[in-house]
Amino acid sequence: MAKRRNPNPGSKRGIEIDPEILHQLHFSFMPSRVLSAALQLGVFSHIATGRQTVAAVARASRSNERGIRMLLDALVPVGLLIKRNARYGLTPLAARYLVRKSPDYLGSFFESDGLWESWGQLEMAIRTGQPAFRVEQQELAEQFFPVLVRTLHVLQRDRASIAARALGAGGRRKGLRVVDVACGSGVWGIPHAEADPTTRVTAQDFPAVLKVTRQYLKRHGVTRQYDYLPGDLKTVEFGVGRYDLAILGNIVHSEGEGSSRNLIGRLHRALVPGGRIVIVDMIPDDDRCGPAFPVLFALNMLLNTEHGDTYTLAEYT
Repeated sequence: MAKRRNPNPGSKRGIEIDPEILHQLHFSFMPSRVLSAALQLGVFSHIATGRQTVAAVARASRSNERGIRMLLDALVPVGLLIKRNARYGLTPLAARYLVRKSPDYLGSFFESDGLWESWGQLEMAIRTGQPAFRVEQQELAEQFFPVLVRTLHVLQRDRASIAARALGAGGRRKGLRVVDVACGSGVWGIPHAEADPTTRVTAQDFPAVLKVTRQYLKRHGVTRQYDYLPGDLKTVEFGVGRYDLAILGNIVHSEGEGSSRNLIGRLHRALVPGGRIVIVDMIPDDDRCGPAFPVLFALNMLLNTEHGDTYTLAEYT
């Protein structure tokens, strides 16, 4: 009996191996750059004000018509613009998050070239083990995080509300004393204050970031329930037996194992008996084969922090 010929000698058991996957992977950076360029040129905001043709957007953004035509067309298949009869409109996603006057605007972070600068040095960082930048240091942190935390507030506020309810905020647990460490916009602590007017929250972060925090507390009407603890989380004094709940919202990955162990130990001493520490972070599977984002984000920490990483559930426990 003749043996079945393998249609692809480079594959196993006749399973097709498609090199197009590699081609698409190599060019997968393009949608990200298209988004950044569109935000830098104010494309979505121009369209929102009625400039819906190539010529109109080109004039408003002081750009070349050929380049704008290519950019607008590229924004259609990625789901950010619609096109009918040579006129462009915003998809609901773009209208809500990419127009500068929207209260949920995310473009301030997405238009930044900072990540491109660091990721361009990935090979060197892998060879040396040294970061391109250190965003956890105060000088750079006070430039970087005020922009980032505005984006994170929009991305995380619904999850933060769900987490607060799961922890009993406004229900069985009232009058809590909460410390929100490296609080950013305050997104993880605000739902606790909103759910219970007797809750008090201490917002801890660098002074420049706390200026942003105060804006969000005012917006949510919880300013009177807040105290402030400015400084570097590595050295700030949390005290002993002060809090019922400590929140670490997306902090551990930037601090690294040693600093995080030290921080958690200090927070444990700052809790009352029975107090809890809540850690919010991206967690890869124990074998670190997925999900893709936490595994890839570990490299982002290699590039942008001295000791940062992403940690599995087994490592946390």
